[in-house]
Amino acid sequence: MTLIPVDQARERLLATARPLGRVVREPLEQALGGWLAEPVAARVTVPPHDNSAVDGIALRWADLGDGTVTLPITLRVPAGDAPGELAPGGAARIFTGAPVPAGADTVLMQEDCVFGDGTVTPPAADGVRAGQNIRPAGQDSRQGDVVLEAGERLTPMAIGLAASVGVAELPVRRLRVTVISSGDELLPPGAPAAPGKIYNSNGPLMAGLLRQSGFSQVTSLWLPDDRARTREQLDALLADPPDLVLASGGVSVGEEDHLRAALEERGDLDFWRLAIKPGKPFTFGRLGDAGLPFFGLPGNPSAVLVCYLTLVLPYLRRCLGAAPVLPVPQRVLADFTVTRPGPRQEYLRVRRVERDGQAWLQRHPNQSSGMLSSAVWAEGLAVVPVDRTVAVGEPLDYYAFADLLA
Repeated sequence: MTLIPVDQARERLLATARPLGRVVREPLEQALGGWLAEPVAARVTVPPHDNSAVDGIALRWADLGDGTVTLPITLRVPAGDAPGELAPGGAARIFTGAPVPAGADTVLMQEDCVFGDGTVTPPAADGVRAGQNIRPAGQDSRQGDVVLEAGERLTPMAIGLAASVGVAELPVRRLRVTVISSGDELLPPGAPAAPGKIYNSNGPLMAGLLRQSGFSQVTSLWLPDDRARTREQLDALLADPPDLVLASGGVSVGEEDHLRAALEERGDLDFWRLAIKPGKPFTFGRLGDAGLPFFGLPGNPSAVLVCYLTLVLPYLRRCLGAAPVLPVPQRVLADFTVTRPGPRQEYLRVRRVERDGQAWLQRHPNQSSGMLSSAVWAEGLAVVPVDRTVAVGEPLDYYAFADLLA
């Protein structure tokens, strides 16, 4: 069977994307980390008036004249006060953020001035630029401007921007996701170890990736190697379906892979073989009458990580209206070699290090798909295209985990 290139598989997924979840209006502190469902417009102009960028004095630039002058301080303007009006030939004591009084067109820093008893001696005009240290009204936004677009991730900066334009609640698109782990060999973390058993790491890994990506409503489901019980639990799931199902392993053709058979009875699934390493078996389709999106990821944890970051998360971003769906990769020099070209695009777990002013990528020595310790050590993924070797000093596309999950 021909392997599907990663870019082609991603485009096929994106072509099927449609809006998911429900839109809820949440207070700013609850909306943090979510995905904006609608554009947000400024309710006010920010700043609402010309204001001072420093503590100092406000004056008319023309009043500086050709030499040294001393001006009476006729006005005091703290932040939060109405600005008033500055009479010709006078100066206003002004503070950072305070509105510039009518008549003034320049603000000078207090350390550049000499203060007397109710007077101020500013520097000569030839050392002053008219309009300096004034932040103009509307510098950040004007009333009615769209300040946040639909599909944006609500970072602390976005929350602060919304607050600055008078918005107290945001329309957030929330998804309910069910994470499925299957197999009698799995033990929940914390249970006593037992012969033939392993701890379920993929379930917590997938749930953690989803939450890190802004999807906080995650439910975990374990399915045993029993076809009747698997069918029963899937039917219960479809009776009150989430917005997406994410599973790992259990969808191959083995005798104990009851999940695949139960899923095929309840939906339309495509089983792909991808030109990606780690990972190759990948399942996508829809379940039940509502067409619930289903992703079946490989069983090895590093393959789960790579497939989630390169395929599942871009699909979710498209469903939420985000653009782009992947960050722009950095180009960083390899500090290692790859001597054997491979038939699959490889995502190496690497660190970005600085040496003599130059950025280099260091590769973890063990790239086994069953290892997660290498992903903890790493800071991101370096991409080695299909049928390519790599020499030391050759630039590669590099995706930092922080950028992929932003």
